[in-house]
Amino acid sequence: FGEAEVRLLSTVAASMGVALQSARLFDETQRLFKESEQRNAELAIINSIQQGLAAELDFQAIVDLVGDKLREVFDTPDLGITWYDQKADLLHYLYSYEHGRRLTFAPASPRPGGLFDTARNTRSPLLLCTTEEYRRAGITTLPGTDTSKSLMSVPIISSDRVLGGIQIENYERDNAYGESDVRLLTTIAGSLGTALENARLFDETQRLLKETEQRNAELAIINSVQAALAAELNIQGIYDAVGDKIREIFHDRDMGIRIYDPKTNLMHYPYSYENGERINIESHSLPERGFGPHALRTRETVVVNEDMAQAMAKYGSYVLPGTQAEKSAVFVP
Repeated sequence: FGEAEVRLLSTVAASMGVALQSARLFDETQRLFKESEQRNAELAIINSIQQGLAAELDFQAIVDLVGDKLREVFDTPDLGITWYDQKADLLHYLYSYEHGRRLTFAPASPRPGGLFDTARNTRSPLLLCTTEEYRRAGITTLPGTDTSKSLMSVPIISSDRVLGGIQIENYERDNAYGESDVRLLTTIAGSLGTALENARLFDETQRLLKETEQRNAELAIINSVQAALAAELNIQGIYDAVGDKIREIFHDRDMGIRIYDPKTNLMHYPYSYENGERINIESHSLPERGFGPHALRTRETVVVNEDMAQAMAKYGSYVLPGTQAEKSAVFVP
Protein backbone atom coordinates (compact mmCIF):
# COMPACT_ATOMS: atom_id res chain seq x y z
CA PHE A 1 0.00 0.00 0.00
CA GLY A 2 1.16 3.51 -0.75
CA GLU A 3 0.81 6.81 1.05
CA ALA A 4 -2.37 7.68 -0.84
CA GLU A 5 -4.13 4.55 0.39
CA VAL A 6 -2.93 5.17 3.94
CA ARG A 7 -4.18 8.78 3.88
CA LEU A 8 -7.55 7.66 2.50
CA LEU A 9 -7.97 4.96 5.12
CA SER A 10 -6.88 7.35 7.88
CA THR A 11 -9.43 9.94 6.73
CA VAL A 12 -12.18 7.32 6.62
CA ALA A 13 -11.18 5.99 10.05
CA ALA A 14 -11.23 9.49 11.54
CA SER A 15 -14.65 10.19 10.05
CA MET A 16 -15.88 6.81 11.22
CA GLY A 17 -14.55 7.53 14.71
CA VAL A 18 -16.51 10.75 14.88
CA ALA A 19 -19.63 9.05 13.50
CA LEU A 20 -19.38 6.11 15.90
CA GLN A 21 -18.75 8.41 18.83
CA SER A 22 -21.78 10.46 17.83
CA ALA A 23 -23.85 7.28 17.48
CA ARG A 24 -22.65 6.05 20.87
CA LEU A 25 -23.49 9.39 22.45
CA PHE A 26 -26.90 9.31 20.74
CA ASP A 27 -27.59 5.80 22.03
CA GLU A 28 -26.45 6.82 25.50
CA THR A 29 -28.67 9.89 25.37
CA GLN A 30 -31.63 7.77 24.28
CA ARG A 31 -30.92 5.28 27.07
CA LEU A 32 -30.73 8.01 29.68
CA PHE A 33 -33.86 9.61 28.25
CA LYS A 34 -35.73 6.31 28.45
CA GLU A 35 -34.48 5.75 32.01
CA SER A 36 -35.66 9.26 32.90
CA GLU A 37 -39.10 8.57 31.40
CA GLN A 38 -39.29 5.29 33.31
CA ARG A 39 -38.25 6.95 36.55
CA ASN A 40 -40.83 9.69 36.01
CA ALA A 41 -43.48 7.02 35.47
CA GLU A 42 -42.42 5.28 38.68
CA LEU A 43 -42.54 8.54 40.60
CA ALA A 44 -45.95 9.46 39.17
CA ILE A 45 -47.47 6.19 40.35
CA ILE A 46 -45.65 6.18 43.69
CA ASN A 47 -46.88 9.75 44.25
CA SER A 48 -50.41 8.56 43.49
CA ILE A 49 -50.03 5.85 46.11
CA GLN A 50 -48.71 8.33 48.67
CA GLN A 51 -51.52 10.77 47.90
CA GLY A 52 -54.05 8.01 48.44
CA LEU A 53 -52.53 7.16 51.80
CA ALA A 54 -52.31 10.83 52.79
CA ALA A 55 -55.98 11.27 51.91
CA GLU A 56 -56.74 8.19 54.06
CA LEU A 57 -58.43 6.49 51.13
CA ASP A 58 -59.72 3.03 51.81
CA PHE A 59 -58.18 -0.13 50.38
CA GLN A 60 -60.25 -0.29 47.18
CA ALA A 61 -59.88 3.44 46.49
CA ILE A 62 -56.08 3.11 46.49
CA VAL A 63 -56.30 0.14 44.13
CA ASP A 64 -58.52 2.15 41.75
CA LEU A 65 -56.20 5.15 41.94
CA VAL A 66 -53.10 3.09 41.12
CA GLY A 67 -54.88 1.03 38.46
CA ASP A 68 -56.03 4.16 36.64
CA LYS A 69 -52.53 5.64 36.81
CA LEU A 70 -50.94 2.43 35.51
CA ARG A 71 -53.33 2.32 32.55
CA GLU A 72 -52.40 5.93 31.79
CA VAL A 73 -48.62 5.39 32.08
CA PHE A 74 -48.59 2.18 30.01
CA ASP A 75 -51.23 3.56 27.63
CA THR A 76 -53.22 0.33 27.86
CA PRO A 77 -56.93 -0.50 28.12
CA ASP A 78 -56.13 -3.94 29.56
CA LEU A 79 -54.93 -4.25 33.15
CA GLY A 80 -55.70 -6.26 36.27
CA ILE A 81 -54.81 -6.10 39.96
CA THR A 82 -55.49 -9.10 42.20
CA TRP A 83 -55.22 -9.58 45.97
CA TYR A 84 -54.90 -12.87 47.82
CA ASP A 85 -56.67 -13.61 51.10
CA GLN A 86 -54.47 -16.31 52.59
CA LYS A 87 -56.84 -17.23 55.43
CA ALA A 88 -59.80 -17.84 53.12
CA ASP A 89 -57.61 -19.05 50.21
CA LEU A 90 -59.45 -16.63 47.92
CA LEU A 91 -58.11 -14.47 45.12
CA HIS A 92 -59.93 -11.13 44.84
CA TYR A 93 -60.07 -9.40 41.46
CA LEU A 94 -59.89 -5.83 42.72
CA TYR A 95 -59.32 -4.10 39.39
CA SER A 96 -59.98 -5.74 36.01
CA TYR A 97 -60.10 -4.07 32.60
CA GLU A 98 -60.28 -5.87 29.25
CA HIS A 99 -60.67 -4.07 25.91
CA GLY A 100 -61.20 -0.87 27.91
CA ARG A 101 -64.21 -2.27 29.76
CA ARG A 102 -64.23 -2.88 33.51
CA LEU A 103 -65.08 -6.45 34.47
CA THR A 104 -66.23 -7.93 37.76
CA PHE A 105 -65.30 -11.40 38.98
CA ALA A 106 -66.32 -13.16 42.17
CA PRO A 107 -63.47 -14.11 44.53
CA ALA A 108 -62.23 -17.64 43.88
CA SER A 109 -59.46 -19.98 44.95
CA PRO A 110 -56.35 -19.54 42.80
CA ARG A 111 -56.57 -21.73 39.71
CA PRO A 112 -53.76 -24.26 39.29
CA GLY A 113 -51.62 -22.98 36.46
CA GLY A 114 -53.19 -19.53 36.63
CA LEU A 115 -51.22 -16.31 36.79
CA PHE A 116 -51.34 -15.97 40.57
CA ASP A 117 -50.54 -19.63 41.16
CA THR A 118 -47.53 -19.26 38.88
CA ALA A 119 -46.40 -16.04 40.59
CA ARG A 120 -46.85 -17.58 44.04
CA ASN A 121 -44.65 -20.53 43.09
CA THR A 122 -41.94 -18.64 41.22
CA ARG A 123 -42.10 -15.26 43.02
CA SER A 124 -40.87 -13.82 39.71
CA PRO A 125 -42.29 -11.67 36.91
CA LEU A 126 -43.74 -13.44 33.89
CA LEU A 127 -43.35 -12.10 30.34
CA LEU A 128 -45.20 -13.83 27.51
CA CYS A 129 -44.58 -12.30 24.10
CA THR A 130 -46.52 -14.63 21.77
CA THR A 131 -49.52 -16.94 21.84
CA GLU A 132 -47.09 -19.84 21.43
CA GLU A 133 -45.38 -18.84 24.68
CA TYR A 134 -48.84 -18.75 26.28
CA ARG A 135 -49.42 -22.31 25.15
CA ARG A 136 -46.04 -23.55 26.38
CA ALA A 137 -46.48 -21.83 29.75
CA GLY A 138 -49.88 -23.48 30.22
CA ILE A 139 -51.46 -20.22 31.43
CA THR A 140 -55.26 -20.37 31.52
CA THR A 141 -57.63 -17.42 31.15
CA LEU A 142 -60.65 -16.50 33.24
CA PRO A 143 -64.03 -17.66 31.89
CA GLY A 144 -65.49 -15.05 29.56
CA THR A 145 -62.14 -13.40 28.81
CA ASP A 146 -59.85 -13.53 25.77
CA THR A 147 -56.28 -14.71 25.35
CA SER A 148 -53.99 -11.78 24.64
CA LYS A 149 -51.01 -11.74 22.27
CA SER A 150 -48.64 -10.33 24.89
CA LEU A 151 -48.76 -10.42 28.68
CA MET A 152 -46.68 -9.00 31.49
CA SER A 153 -47.41 -10.15 35.04
CA VAL A 154 -45.54 -9.27 38.24
CA PRO A 155 -46.21 -10.42 41.81
CA ILE A 156 -47.05 -7.93 44.56
CA ILE A 157 -44.69 -8.89 47.40
CA SER A 158 -44.47 -7.41 50.89
CA SER A 159 -42.95 -8.82 54.08
CA ASP A 160 -41.71 -11.79 52.04
CA ARG A 161 -45.29 -12.78 51.13
CA VAL A 162 -46.93 -12.81 47.70
CA LEU A 163 -49.97 -10.62 48.31
CA GLY A 164 -51.33 -10.43 44.78
CA GLY A 165 -50.33 -9.47 41.27
CA ILE A 166 -50.49 -6.89 38.48
CA GLN A 167 -51.15 -7.99 34.91
CA ILE A 168 -50.94 -5.89 31.73
CA GLU A 169 -51.99 -7.41 28.40
CA ASN A 170 -51.98 -6.50 24.72
CA TYR A 171 -54.55 -8.07 22.41
CA GLU A 172 -53.23 -6.48 19.20
CA ARG A 173 -49.55 -7.39 18.83
CA ASP A 174 -46.84 -9.81 19.87
CA ASN A 175 -43.72 -8.65 21.73
CA ALA A 176 -45.54 -5.63 23.13
CA TYR A 177 -43.43 -5.50 26.31
CA GLY A 178 -39.74 -5.70 27.13
CA GLU A 179 -37.47 -6.07 30.12
CA SER A 180 -37.58 -2.34 30.87
CA ASP A 181 -41.39 -2.53 31.15
CA VAL A 182 -41.06 -5.50 33.52
CA ARG A 183 -38.57 -3.58 35.69
CA LEU A 184 -40.88 -0.58 35.85
CA LEU A 185 -43.92 -2.66 36.78
CA THR A 186 -41.90 -4.66 39.34
CA THR A 187 -40.77 -1.45 41.06
CA ILE A 188 -44.34 -0.16 41.18
CA ALA A 189 -45.65 -3.50 42.48
CA GLY A 190 -43.19 -3.29 45.38
CA SER A 191 -44.44 0.15 46.41
CA LEU A 192 -48.05 -0.90 45.90
CA GLY A 193 -47.62 -3.99 48.07
CA THR A 194 -46.46 -1.97 51.07
CA ALA A 195 -49.16 0.66 50.58
CA LEU A 196 -51.99 -1.84 50.21
CA GLU A 197 -50.83 -3.88 53.17
CA ASN A 198 -50.84 -0.70 55.28
CA ALA A 199 -54.28 0.25 53.93
CA ARG A 200 -55.60 -3.25 54.65
CA LEU A 201 -54.28 -3.08 58.20
CA PHE A 202 -55.85 0.37 58.58
CA ASP A 203 -59.22 -0.95 57.37
CA GLU A 204 -58.89 -3.94 59.70
CA THR A 205 -58.08 -1.62 62.61
CA GLN A 206 -61.12 0.52 61.80
CA ARG A 207 -63.31 -2.58 61.66
CA LEU A 208 -62.05 -3.79 65.03
CA LEU A 209 -62.52 -0.30 66.47
CA LYS A 210 -66.11 -0.26 65.24
CA GLU A 211 -66.69 -3.71 66.72
CA THR A 212 -65.23 -2.47 70.02
CA GLU A 213 -67.51 0.58 70.00
CA GLN A 214 -70.49 -1.66 69.31
CA ARG A 215 -69.47 -4.00 72.10
CA ASN A 216 -69.10 -1.03 74.45
CA ALA A 217 -72.61 0.09 73.50
CA GLU A 218 -73.92 -3.39 74.26
CA LEU A 219 -72.17 -3.36 77.63
CA ALA A 220 -73.59 0.10 78.41
CA ILE A 221 -77.12 -1.19 77.90
CA ILE A 222 -76.43 -4.33 79.94
CA ASN A 223 -75.00 -2.17 82.72
CA SER A 224 -78.14 0.00 82.61
CA VAL A 225 -80.30 -3.09 83.05
CA GLN A 226 -78.14 -4.32 85.92
CA ALA A 227 -78.17 -0.88 87.56
CA ALA A 228 -81.95 -0.77 87.28
CA LEU A 229 -82.20 -4.22 88.85
CA ALA A 230 -79.74 -3.26 91.60
CA ALA A 231 -81.84 -0.19 92.36
CA GLU A 232 -84.83 -2.53 92.68
CA LEU A 233 -86.75 -0.58 90.05
CA ASN A 234 -90.12 -1.90 89.02
CA ILE A 235 -90.56 -3.38 85.55
CA GLN A 236 -91.53 -0.01 84.04
CA GLY A 237 -88.39 1.54 85.52
CA ILE A 238 -86.30 -1.08 83.75
CA TYR A 239 -88.06 -0.39 80.43
CA ASP A 240 -87.37 3.32 80.88
CA ALA A 241 -83.71 2.83 81.82
CA VAL A 242 -83.01 0.54 78.86
CA GLY A 243 -85.04 2.65 76.42
CA ASP A 244 -83.26 5.86 77.44
CA LYS A 245 -79.86 4.21 77.03
CA ILE A 246 -80.74 2.88 73.56
CA ARG A 247 -81.96 6.31 72.46
CA GLU A 248 -78.73 7.83 73.76
CA ILE A 249 -76.57 5.34 71.85
CA PHE A 250 -78.58 5.79 68.65
CA HIS A 251 -78.58 9.59 69.04
CA ASP A 252 -82.15 10.09 70.25
CA ARG A 253 -83.69 8.07 67.45
CA ASP A 254 -87.37 7.28 67.64
CA MET A 255 -87.86 3.88 69.17
CA GLY A 256 -90.18 1.67 71.10
CA ILE A 257 -90.20 -1.39 73.32
CA ARG A 258 -93.03 -3.83 72.73
CA ILE A 259 -93.97 -6.65 75.09
CA TYR A 260 -96.21 -9.55 74.12
CA ASP A 261 -98.33 -11.33 76.74
CA PRO A 262 -99.14 -14.82 75.40
CA LYS A 263 -101.75 -15.42 78.11
CA THR A 264 -103.93 -12.54 76.95
CA ASN A 265 -102.58 -12.38 73.36
CA LEU A 266 -102.01 -8.65 73.92
CA MET A 267 -99.17 -6.48 72.62
CA HIS A 268 -98.16 -3.78 75.13
CA TYR A 269 -96.13 -0.61 74.43
CA PRO A 270 -94.38 0.36 77.71
CA TYR A 271 -91.87 2.68 76.00
CA SER A 272 -92.53 4.60 72.76
CA TYR A 273 -90.94 7.72 71.24
CA GLU A 274 -91.88 9.38 67.95
CA ASN A 275 -90.42 12.61 66.57
CA GLY A 276 -88.47 12.97 69.80
CA GLU A 277 -91.56 12.91 72.02
CA ARG A 278 -92.86 10.16 74.24
CA ILE A 279 -96.24 8.84 73.17
CA ASN A 280 -98.78 6.40 74.59
CA ILE A 281 -100.04 3.52 72.46
CA GLU A 282 -102.96 1.43 73.65
CA SER A 283 -102.45 -2.31 74.06
CA HIS A 284 -104.15 -4.47 71.44
CA SER A 285 -104.42 -8.05 70.27
CA LEU A 286 -101.44 -9.38 68.35
CA PRO A 287 -102.18 -9.00 64.62
CA GLU A 288 -101.74 -11.92 62.25
CA ARG A 289 -99.32 -9.90 60.11
CA GLY A 290 -96.95 -6.94 60.39
CA PHE A 291 -93.29 -6.21 61.09
CA GLY A 292 -93.55 -6.78 64.83
CA PRO A 293 -95.62 -9.98 64.66
CA HIS A 294 -93.25 -11.39 62.02
CA ALA A 295 -90.19 -10.70 64.20
CA LEU A 296 -91.98 -12.18 67.21
CA ARG A 297 -93.11 -15.39 65.51
CA THR A 298 -89.99 -16.10 63.43
CA ARG A 299 -87.41 -14.68 65.86
CA GLU A 300 -85.89 -12.92 62.84
CA THR A 301 -84.75 -9.31 62.71
CA VAL A 302 -86.58 -7.17 60.15
CA VAL A 303 -84.64 -4.28 58.56
CA VAL A 304 -86.26 -1.81 56.16
CA ASN A 305 -84.04 0.95 54.75
CA GLU A 306 -86.00 1.85 51.61
CA ASP A 307 -89.34 1.34 49.84
CA MET A 308 -91.27 1.34 53.11
CA ALA A 309 -94.65 1.12 51.36
CA GLN A 310 -93.53 -1.97 49.48
CA ALA A 311 -92.17 -3.57 52.66
CA MET A 312 -95.41 -2.81 54.53
CA ALA A 313 -97.39 -4.52 51.77
CA LYS A 314 -95.05 -7.53 51.87
CA TYR A 315 -95.37 -8.01 55.64
CA GLY A 316 -98.97 -6.84 55.86
CA SER A 317 -97.95 -4.06 58.22
CA TYR A 318 -99.92 -0.90 58.96
CA VAL A 319 -99.48 2.43 60.74
CA LEU A 320 -100.65 2.36 64.35
CA PRO A 321 -103.34 4.94 65.17
CA GLY A 322 -101.80 8.23 66.28
CA THR A 323 -98.40 7.47 64.72
CA GLN A 324 -96.67 8.17 61.41
CA ALA A 325 -95.12 5.87 58.82
CA GLU A 326 -91.32 5.64 59.03
CA LYS A 327 -88.90 5.79 56.12
CA SER A 328 -86.56 3.28 57.78
CA ALA A 329 -87.08 0.84 60.62
CA VAL A 330 -85.52 -2.13 62.37
CA PHE A 331 -87.43 -4.66 64.48
CA VAL A 332 -85.39 -6.93 66.75
CA PRO A 333 -87.11 -9.72 68.71
